[in-house]
Amino acid sequence: MNKEKDFLLLTSFVAIGIIVLSLVVTFFSVIVVWPVVIFAIISFLMIIFQVYPKITYISENLENIAFIITLIAIIVSFIYLYKPN
Repeated sequence: MNKEKDFLLLTSFVAIGIIVLSLVVTFFSVIVVWPVVIFAIISFLMIIFQVYPKITYISENLENIAFIITLIAIIVSFIYLYKPN
């Protein structure tokens, strides 16, 4: 159990790094990166609260939804990329 808490802590540090880097890029470059910032903040909150069973259940459902969305996006991008002229 202690190793799992350590892993969650290290993962939350990665999420904090994503938030900070996304904010720096957004501040100095373009506004297009704002969805990454929002996603990173949500990910950080979901990671840090993994000790609660309800949050774990929600996180697993969101992970399944994200997998399906990613799979659909990859399929659509391949269809768009290789469509006949």
